[in-house]
Amino acid sequence: MTREDDSAKVARFDAALRQLIDRVAEDRYILAVVLVGSLSHETIWARESLGLWIIEADGVTRRLISDGTDERVFRILVENGINIHAEVIPRARFKQMVEGASRTTFSCNFFAERQIVYSSDPSIESWFQQANTVATKDQERELLVFSTWTIHAHRHARKRLDIKDDLELAAQGILSAAHSIAHTEIIRRGEICEIDVIYRAMEGDPALFQIIYLDVLAKRKNRRVLSAALDAVEGYLDIHYQAHLKPLLSFLKKQNRVVPLSEISDQFAFSQIHPGHLETACEWLERKGLLERISAPFKLTKRSVERVEEPAYFLDVSNGPR
Repeated sequence: MTREDDSAKVARFDAALRQLIDRVAEDRYILAVVLVGSLSHETIWARESLGLWIIEADGVTRRLISDGTDERVFRILVENGINIHAEVIPRARFKQMVEGASRTTFSCNFFAERQIVYSSDPSIESWFQQANTVATKDQERELLVFSTWTIHAHRHARKRLDIKDDLELAAQGILSAAHSIAHTEIIRRGEICEIDVIYRAMEGDPALFQIIYLDVLAKRKNRRVLSAALDAVEGYLDIHYQAHLKPLLSFLKKQNRVVPLSEISDQFAFSQIHPGHLETACEWLERKGLLERISAPFKLTKRSVERVEEPAYFLDVSNGPR
């Protein structure tokens, strides 16, 4: 695609956005529109649609049968021949997103620029500016999210290679871990990267990504290459786990007791971290001798008399990370 083609496509997308804004400005129940992802020569080549958040007044949500019971409501609109993928968000829930009390948080701030393109509510603009600022706690949360993905992918790739002798699926797992590490590196630098993250991360640490990405792509049926990549991923985790798993380690350190996995999962319920990935991270720390794993009683229903067991973890402050 030439620069002229890029310019024409950007103009079409911009016109579609403006047309939609003109429409919703006449609707007193629509309070704001947020563009998710920038419109530029560098990013538009991959776009087939616009991404928006549409903030509506409370109590006016129109639900369809296809929405099911999901709290989130998505709509596909069209303007100027451009499809628009919009999440429709009530004002009160948007405030919860800002305050971190909703699962639809401002997660992945580092991989999509966001901009208010229409607002009739000054409070929403104020909340947005507050939440769209990359804060230290957001950076720590995102590092934890992607690090649990890395550990999860690494663990399954290692099992595929060592137990199942499946080189192809092991390679796929390693590449998944490489992409998670790439996202982690962008977050560590505090950058915003909307283009191919793997290549931007590669610029910062070419030696690491040569081993865990390029070599694996070129020789994914080579056991020696895959073993070297797995070792490199493990080495990366060893170096950075104290910083990247800081929220998890800090929580366990503060508790200074045996903490059931269900309680850990509840603590991070609004950080976009799957309980299974938290389990994987805790198991990795346990294998490293940094956590002790114990079982704890768990009631499957609120009326259960008999109890089952669930994993629980204890961080020995005397031996654990400071």
